[in-house]
Amino acid sequence: MLLLWALPVALYLLYRWSIATYDYFEKRNVPFVKPVPFFGQVWAFFSQEKHAVDVASEGYYLFPNTRISGLFTLRTPAYLVHDPVLYKQMAITDFDHFADHVSEISIEHDPILARSLFFTKGARWRHHRAGLSQAFTGSKMRNMFSLLSKSASEAMQRLVVFSRAEPISMELRDLYSRLGNDAMSSISFGVEVDSLTDRDNEFFLKGKRLAKVDGLPGLKLLISTIMPGLFKFLRLSVLYQDVNEFYLDAVSTNIRYRERNALKRPDFIHLLLQVRKNELNGEQNEDDAPLASAGFSTAETHTVDGTDDAGEKLEWRDIDITAAAASFFFGGIETTTTLLCFASYELAVNPSIQARLRAEIDAARNELDDGITPTYEVLQRMKFMDMVVSETLRRWAPFGSTNRRCTKDYTFTNYDGTQITIEKGLNVSIPLKAFHLDEKYFPDPLRFDPERFSDLTQIKQDAYVPFGTGLRNCIGSRLALMQAKCFLFYMLSNFAIEPGPKLTIPIVLDETSAGLNAKHGFWMTLVPRNV
Repeated sequence: MLLLWALPVALYLLYRWSIATYDYFEKRNVPFVKPVPFFGQVWAFFSQEKHAVDVASEGYYLFPNTRISGLFTLRTPAYLVHDPVLYKQMAITDFDHFADHVSEISIEHDPILARSLFFTKGARWRHHRAGLSQAFTGSKMRNMFSLLSKSASEAMQRLVVFSRAEPISMELRDLYSRLGNDAMSSISFGVEVDSLTDRDNEFFLKGKRLAKVDGLPGLKLLISTIMPGLFKFLRLSVLYQDVNEFYLDAVSTNIRYRERNALKRPDFIHLLLQVRKNELNGEQNEDDAPLASAGFSTAETHTVDGTDDAGEKLEWRDIDITAAAASFFFGGIETTTTLLCFASYELAVNPSIQARLRAEIDAARNELDDGITPTYEVLQRMKFMDMVVSETLRRWAPFGSTNRRCTKDYTFTNYDGTQITIEKGLNVSIPLKAFHLDEKYFPDPLRFDPERFSDLTQIKQDAYVPFGTGLRNCIGSRLALMQAKCFLFYMLSNFAIEPGPKLTIPIVLDETSAGLNAKHGFWMTLVPRNV
């Protein structure tokens, strides 16, 4: 008899506990998305009705006349920034209030991922960011470009031979991920592989597991953002143990080999070893103006004080170098592959745009000594290439949102003149995709139109943030742009891209993926060019 009334009481008390915080924004006169008991705003994500990015950004469309709105992740209140100017202010001027990302990744359980630049915090982040900034100057990217171009050129030659001068139907995410794996294996780890021919080489197989953003790893990554406390409490890890061991062994072995043989190679391992020895300090200002930018989308560089906190001595150990190399390996595959897939899709369904870009590539090739191999400077001078890449990053932002944790109370003025205070410990989401698709900033936002970037003075730069903004923006933007433009250069030099018979038009996004992906793949027909 006791259980008959105890169970309903327990359920009622659990329900009351789940909604106890749901008056948080009402008390503060902040508009908020009506939460679902127990789930808050994330029910649509768990029920797979919407992509996680769209779930987090819902308030942006519901409340257009505010700089910020409220949302609930389960029962925890958080904020959504609506104003790109406010985001920039938080990320630069008031960075000390928002210095950390939200995710709680444990160094003990995720020794490589937790040391990567995105997930580190405090002194460790400052130390790593200051060191890595020296390795990502334009001149360093130019020195590295020869490795990238060599890898892309050789892979494209193999693809041309494979085609036998006949059109071939291919799923481009698989193709670009293989090209990216080979290029980033060379750039990040100093290892030459051929994933088009040796399709199951160990670097490609481990790279797929490292860069996997769907399935169980993707779910864990989302949980680390949506419920960081629970993720930490359950002592979960994102990366597979064998992936951690593989890359740590590969990098450590590579380092020992280079030290024994005094080997120098213009790749990340070499640059990070220089950082470890403080041999890059004198080169921080070596960029000259022509190399400072890899295109309009290049994230602005900000100086970070890398001084250690008192009593904490930080060094670049092998595992720190592995984490840095692995994180840029991940970015060079996943982010760049996504950019290339959507660029190829837009070029395939917009043949006039593709023809114009191909004409620019052909004109650039006519100026090359061998008519084939581009230089870093040649790619920089290709204006329409940059317009196409910039518009792809706007229309299909690989990072649909980013986040910050408020590290000390922050007060600002809303549009209506009221004061809003974000309390220490609360999370803040920034809807990058929503900025890019807002007609206030980009008229007819769903139309792919590279001409938007023909006059850069007309671009609302605060609202165009494909690599984020401020001190925690994407440090690898130059690398991503360099790699994407290089692959497009070689691809369109050798092939025309047409929609394949299995391509879904318009493209349907995979709402279950943690990243940006096509539900039915990027199936294209590559038509060899007789040039």
